Amino acid sequence: MPAGLATDLRREVFDLLTAAERIYHLSEFGDEAIHDWGGVHGDFLEFVLIDRSAGQITLLVAADD
Repeated sequence: MPAGLATDLRREVFDLLTAAERIYHLSEFGDEAIHDWGGVHGDFLEFVLIDRSAGQITLLVAADD
């Protein structure tokens, strides 16, 4: 993995996951929630991260392909 990508993933994903006091996995949205381009990717994974100490809520969306 390129060093720049590893740094970005750590900062934008893993650090947020580590700091979160609560993590909620969003699922079962139904067909009406699929974006027009949603079929291009396999599946999307969506999480809500809550960090009360930082006063921050983050929506983390990832494709598993």
